[in-house]
Amino acid sequence: MKTDMIPRGVLRLTRCNYGLSKLPFRGPLRPTGGRYVAFLGGSETFGKYIPVPFPDRIETAIGEVCVNLGCQSAGPDAFLHDTAVQSLCHDAAAIVIQLFGATRLSNSFYKVHPRRNDRFIAPTDQLIALYPEVDFAEISFTGHLIARLHAVDNERLLLVRDHLTKTWVRRMKTLVGLAKGPVFLLWLASRAPQDASMGIRPSSHPAFVTRKMIEALRPYVAGIIEVVAERGTTDGMLFAPLDTLAAEEMLGIKAHEAAAKALRAPLIHALG
Repeated sequence: MKTDMIPRGVLRLTRCNYGLSKLPFRGPLRPTGGRYVAFLGGSETFGKYIPVPFPDRIETAIGEVCVNLGCQSAGPDAFLHDTAVQSLCHDAAAIVIQLFGATRLSNSFYKVHPRRNDRFIAPTDQLIALYPEVDFAEISFTGHLIARLHAVDNERLLLVRDHLTKTWVRRMKTLVGLAKGPVFLLWLASRAPQDASMGIRPSSHPAFVTRKMIEALRPYVAGIIEVVAERGTTDGMLFAPLDTLAAEEMLGIKAHEAAAKALRAPLIHALG
């Protein structure tokens, strides 16, 4: 897109790739030849409408190179399928992982796209047998899938949810295990983790994740940082008018400020 065609007030983002990774990350490219902190996460870490996302704020605050590996619509599978990211995780002095929803991963009931983990690819025979009345050809996204299953029969959805939560814990343990240095988990959401609501609205993100699931990961990480912030506040965010609704569903600048503030001391202590 030509620069003069970008509406005024819209954030001009550049994408970048690290090594042979096929995942598009937020630029500019950061140096990885020396010591650095890696930040893995989804849309919040990427910060599409945020001029200065929290990894950039932390880099300024602690004076260490911070590599933003946030990937829009990602779940743990996006990183576990990418050998370049695995290498970056192994070599990082420390890692921060924003906690993903439990619906964006391939499992015994359905498969997701290996990079765009919000994309529903196909049901397995197990899900077809559980929901024979559902036409899965109409479904393209995991959010739509869960909403459809919920509308048809919430009792059967409980079986899917229980499987997803167990799979999520195993997958997250594998992701944490890629790191050689200390790992911090970041809860960055508009609800507290003890809220076990099965709601599928944006406010329920990360979907299906509860405090019990997070606590199951505590023995494997250096710390768990919790930041709860409101959605819908777009002050300071940069986006086109047509993106207003999407921007309102994202966490705003205050959430990124709070995340940077909460992570500063633990990272400084861990890095010595």
